[in-house]
Amino acid sequence: MHLFVCQAQIMVWYQRFMPPDAKELGAIAHGPKLLAQVEGVTVGLRSIVAYTSGLELAVVVVAKGVHADALLRQYTAPAITDPETGRRRPGETHGRPLRLRALEDSVLQPIRHRDGQGYENSEIQQREYLFELTPLPDTEDLPLIAEWPEIGLGPVTTHLKLPPPAVLAAAIIPLS
Repeated sequence: MHLFVCQAQIMVWYQRFMPPDAKELGAIAHGPKLLAQVEGVTVGLRSIVAYTSGLELAVVVVAKGVHADALLRQYTAPAITDPETGRRRPGETHGRPLRLRALEDSVLQPIRHRDGQGYENSEIQQREYLFELTPLPDTEDLPLIAEWPEIGLGPVTTHLKLPPPAVLAAAIIPLS
């Protein structure tokens, strides 16, 4: 099985916005499911929604303690002084986000769609991600590897069982 990855439409998953040109509501393929849990880091699959074009995977990462500090460092950089204006401007993101890929396809690196602003307090950091896998897989087995070594999460493999391909495709609800 070869899966191809492309960037999804611009939307923020956790608010359940659909792109203006959406042609279908989709179908629930899986979720929720714990993908990884090591000391200080938890990765959870909120849901997988199937569309005729492929799967969207909504994933959340929660980090605590030193792992939360490491996660925050992935999204912040020191302010930079603009040499022309002399004003300070925010630094650019310098870290790496969560990586999620299919086990059988070493090329597959689902593109981070758009992470939310996240949530933080003095003890935890939380980030939301939306990944897209295209086309719709023709298998029931979806083995995923989640990893984020920069915050203390080595590769963790989870085997997900999707509905049979014909059943999943038939369950996709069109909007028109």
